[in-house]
Amino acid sequence: MLARQTRPRDADRSGHTKHLIRFRHEDQANQLRRVGMTFPEVVLINSHDGTSAYHVTAGVFRLACLNGMIVADGPERSVKVPHKGDVVRQVIEGSFEVLGASRQAIEAADAWVGITLNRDEQHALADAARVIRLGDEEGNVASPIQAEQFLTVRRAADTGADLWSTFNRVQENTIRGGLQAWGRDGNNQRRRVTSREVTGIDQDVKLNRALWMLGERMAALKGAA
Repeated sequence: MLARQTRPRDADRSGHTKHLIRFRHEDQANQLRRVGMTFPEVVLINSHDGTSAYHVTAGVFRLACLNGMIVADGPERSVKVPHKGDVVRQVIEGSFEVLGASRQAIEAADAWVGITLNRDEQHALADAARVIRLGDEEGNVASPIQAEQFLTVRRAADTGADLWSTFNRVQENTIRGGLQAWGRDGNNQRRRVTSREVTGIDQDVKLNRALWMLGERMAALKGAA
């Protein structure tokens, strides 16, 4: 299990801000683990003060980089529970509903391993991720960080040209940040630009869903489910 909580701007809301908890089945704790393994998760998003509903959604955890992914939103992939009525029962039932989607995401990952992408297809994924991460509302990107950098290999296990390896490189570079390039400031002076790690829960969820959808679209284009 992993838990995260947003930092409140107002000190009075400490302990009452939005938080995210990732659950994996207890049987997985006794499994023999190896780098690269993936596990289905149920992700719970909530805030104690009731400003947002309980949101139960499907996720995937990858052991190689301790990365948590959240699959694209859609029917049977997420359930929202308002702060009223028998909340505990509804959250438990919602968890079982989305667990199947989490397992399907693991099956999708297995299928993506068998899908080979050429360089143009890899670049298309990276370019879309660049716009999603660095673009404005109209899709314009002012950052000097280039799409190719989203394909940067951070570990030997991700060097493959298959969709799963490519997706993991793009996803990690998008979320973890640390990509650097030289740009110009307002005075036209050269300055180094570094992409920031995504730490906010809402942005993390939004980006992960968008990236997973990109992976699904690419798999569909390549003729795989």
